Amino acid sequence: MTATESHALVCRQLELPLCHISRPLAALSKIQGTVSTAEFLSHVEAVAQHLPEGDHAINLCGNRYLFMVSMCAVILRRQTNLLPPNKNPATQASLSERYPNTYVVHDGTEVAEGLSAINLDLLPTNTFQRKAFKSEVPRIPLDHLAAISFTSGSTGQSKPNNKNWRCLTEGVRINKQYMLSSALDQGQVVTTVPGQHMWGLETTIMQAMMSNICISDTSPLYPKDIQTLLLQLSSPRVLVSTPVHLRAMVMSGLSFPQVERVLCATAPLDVESAQKVEACFHGELIEVYGCSEVGSMAYRRTALEQDWHMFEGINLTQEGEVTIASADHVPELVEMQDLITLCSDRCFQLNGRQSDMIEIAGKRGSLKELNEILQKVEGLEDGVVFLPEQKRKVPRLVALVVMQEGEDKNIVAAHFRKHLDNAFVPRPIIQVKALPREENGKLPQKNVAEFYAAIME
Repeated sequence: MTATESHALVCRQLELPLCHISRPLAALSKIQGTVSTAEFLSHVEAVAQHLPEGDHAINLCGNRYLFMVSMCAVILRRQTNLLPPNKNPATQASLSERYPNTYVVHDGTEVAEGLSAINLDLLPTNTFQRKAFKSEVPRIPLDHLAAISFTSGSTGQSKPNNKNWRCLTEGVRINKQYMLSSALDQGQVVTTVPGQHMWGLETTIMQAMMSNICISDTSPLYPKDIQTLLLQLSSPRVLVSTPVHLRAMVMSGLSFPQVERVLCATAPLDVESAQKVEACFHGELIEVYGCSEVGSMAYRRTALEQDWHMFEGINLTQEGEVTIASADHVPELVEMQDLITLCSDRCFQLNGRQSDMIEIAGKRGSLKELNEILQKVEGLEDGVVFLPEQKRKVPRLVALVVMQEGEDKNIVAAHFRKHLDNAFVPRPIIQVKALPREENGKLPQKNVAEFYAAIME
């Protein structure tokens, strides 16, 4: 195997810290503090010896360090990681039927009945001891199918995306140029996004393996927990998150330490929200655009500009209203679900998704614009406007809203009437305790439809 046909499992300085361990798991009880690259490689080698024979491993580890160790151990065994959109036993069972010789690797998650599984938190304590790796860094064939990620199903059914080792390593090489400046090369990274999601996989797991950043092993969701973790880390800090999590942090009123760079993805932010994030963290917000099929593709400093700038190696072409994405490291052409206006060779604007366009009483509107109006309601914690299936001649929009303590949904109705044609004012507006978001902050249409159906029963 020549160097051009393979790529190292990690490309970073062996003595530098790779992960900050703070979650009190039994498996990691002996390595509180930071773990170096060399120690990480020894853990990968040790875990690989415990893995069963098989072709596919459903990786459900919630602890980011155990996820990264097990992902690399699976790759070292020339098996393939399956990265599901959720941890539901039904999803596990479905994947095991679809992919032969499948087992589950986890750190305490409920496992579907009948599936073979290995719980990393129950491995012998000497598996994760402080022992430096003394062999050569393993090299992985570029054509090895390292992982299969799955879309969240935001606009339909979840679908698989094959990621060979070349796709992952070349993608992160490109991403690094736009996500990490030289000043952030050894930054301390906190993220609210799980490693199973492409946004979390690219920015924390793969980036930690191919640069000198140090990631946290936890994925805090609540503002106070995020504040506590950021205070434990030294500068420069990087926060990888999503609009829904950032909104909660801004609205919390908490004082956060300086975060030199906030990276955000999964749904576009508006200028006002971006400016509030920058003020909250005293650093710059870089928003990243991408999709599961291609990965990260473009960026913008949303507080200052609306145009998106394409990453090196990413190309967009158009056939009518359809935009096609391509890249040398991505094996297939990808038809984008977004409505895109190309401004120049390397810049574009987003105009919502193709599925966003709706017609009510002969008038056309956009769900994207309606939801942007909703997000500007003072006192709103979270919310969504959608068009459910219905038998009415003139369909009606519905809004599900989560209000801050002491606020009432009536202010939402008043806000809509000020900004919208009467045909687009949601009826009804339903106040709920929480929306059925996934761990990555996304709100798939399927989740909303099922949630609404349950409410209306």
